[in-house]
Amino acid sequence: FMTQRANDADRSGNCPAGTVVDREIVHPTDHDFYLQSHGGLLGTSRPAHYSVIYDENNFSADGMQVLSFALCHVYARATRSVSIPAPVYYAHIVCSRAKHHYDPSGSLDLSETATITGSQTTDTLEMFKTAFKPLHVNTQKVMFFS
Repeated sequence: FMTQRANDADRSGNCPAGTVVDREIVHPTDHDFYLQSHGGLLGTSRPAHYSVIYDENNFSADGMQVLSFALCHVYARATRSVSIPAPVYYAHIVCSRAKHHYDPSGSLDLSETATITGSQTTDTLEMFKTAFKPLHVNTQKVMFFS
C-alpha cells in the first residue's frame, strides 16, 4: 500500500508497521483484512491478507487485528516484527520437520489429497501412532522448532 503523504511513510517509503486496511478493497460480507505488521528494511513491504474463517472467541474486528499484530512480535527467531503471526511460522516449521518422524518407505498415505471417513479415522490415527519415530531424548522437553 502507498501512503497518501510522504510524511506518513517509514524511511523506506512503505506504510508504517501496524497499518490495517479493512474497508474498500476487502470482501463486502466476509471478515477479512490486510495488515502491514513489519517495517520494511529495503524495497516494498507486502501486507498479509487475513481471512477469519471461524471465531469461537467472538473477537471484534479491531480485537482480531490487534491480536494478529501482537503475535507478529513474538517470533523467537527474529529481533523485529515479522510479516505473519509467530504461530503460523511455528506450524510451518513443525510440519516441515514432521517428515523426519515417519519412514518414507512405510505404507502411510501422507498426501494432501488422502480422504478419511467415518470409522477409518480411528484406524488411521493408530497407524500414524505406530509409524511415528520418537523424538531423540535431548529434544523431548525443548521447543525444537524455535
